[in-house]
Amino acid sequence: MGVDYFSVETRYDITLPDQCRLPYVVPSPKALLLTGTSLRDITDPRRPSHYEMVCEIQRTLADWSPALFLGYNSIRFDEEFLRQAFYQCLHPTFLTNTNNNARADVLNMMRAVACLRPGVLQVPRDPEGRQVFRLADLAAANGVAPGGAHDAMRDVELTLQLCQRVREGAPDIWSSFMRFASKQAVIAFIREEPAFGYFDDFEGTRSVRPLTRIGISALDTNIHYCLDLTHDIGALRRLTESELAEAVQTKSTSPIRRLKVNASPFVSPLWEIGVANLEPADEDELMRSAQAVQSDQEFVARLVAAARTTDRTYPPSEHVELQIYGTGWPSNDDLAACRQFHEAAWEARLDIALGLSDPRFRRLGRRIVYFERPELLRPGDRLAFDEEVRRRVRGAKSEFPWMTLPEALVEVDGLLANSTPSEYGRLRALREEFAAHQQLNRMTGL
Repeated sequence: MGVDYFSVETRYDITLPDQCRLPYVVPSPKALLLTGTSLRDITDPRRPSHYEMVCEIQRTLADWSPALFLGYNSIRFDEEFLRQAFYQCLHPTFLTNTNNNARADVLNMMRAVACLRPGVLQVPRDPEGRQVFRLADLAAANGVAPGGAHDAMRDVELTLQLCQRVREGAPDIWSSFMRFASKQAVIAFIREEPAFGYFDDFEGTRSVRPLTRIGISALDTNIHYCLDLTHDIGALRRLTESELAEAVQTKSTSPIRRLKVNASPFVSPLWEIGVANLEPADEDELMRSAQAVQSDQEFVARLVAAARTTDRTYPPSEHVELQIYGTGWPSNDDLAACRQFHEAAWEARLDIALGLSDPRFRRLGRRIVYFERPELLRPGDRLAFDEEVRRRVRGAKSEFPWMTLPEALVEVDGLLANSTPSEYGRLRALREEFAAHQQLNRMTGL
């Protein structure tokens, strides 16, 4: 992107709330076991509320903007959590990749470094010989002490040190990583290159595949369909439409890769990947195959039609959390009103929320007021929210697509049945906490 991001101040030495109290979410017992957290911890009134924490995070990231936001395995995991948090708290959902901001996933770069510059980093392998890119394992293999498990700041430090090693040992890879943080750069590259290498988590020992671009999703223009050239192209041509549609359904074996151009994919020219990483084909053979595919418009149309059968749709849901995608962009008036909501006195925020035109944001705004200043609601509205929280927390698994108390008790019992001696006491304590909350008439802390 034309910027040396290590020549400027690295912005991670900050103090932000890394935990908050959860107002109505039932946590997974397995997650609590892994992180060493208890229900008492996450309901501690001395912790900031979820809304307070998200507002502080949003202010900090907005102060840094425009910026390139990096993370490790962040595009598929952390980014979705962040977007959902911003959405539920009436902040701009796509902060990290709009208004001249960009985002990139360091995990993609690590895969590319291991393939293209294998001497820069030591990459551990599992018993089956597959490369392991878990952050703690990769850091340890390169002499970077992992520190505490599931510690957010330590993970940032590990990611930063690995990035610095790549920048010093493989500056060309670092430059490409910066370049493809831009969606426009990715689109230009995959349109211009008849065939190119794409780094991702593929089955087997190879982390790069040769692809050729064939089309775009009709539902999401950020998704570009690409044909995996390691497949038998002649056999694909002989398939019927229904057989092609069936062939693309299983992600791990599909001949079609869905490349998200706004998700910082790491792509590379075939000549840079090298013969050893392209076997059994070579660069010239793959280029000829890609050009033959792209010149066959009827075949490309059939492939695109088959790929579109796998496009993800977002059916209507009664749950506002599941309405984040697929329902359009907020209006400028609603965006302005949401900014006003955060700046206004609490006594005025309910009226602002009720004036929002998008029903999702009206509901979310009223819910924020309920959790932060419930006394401002009319008694009938407050009782309605009380009942909604009770249903969300205590409902059956079939009613809600998230963890409920009955489901949590089942999960902790399963963990107890297979626990080690060191885990047993901790799990027993967690079960007692969940059981105690189950007995309450009203969930005041969850």
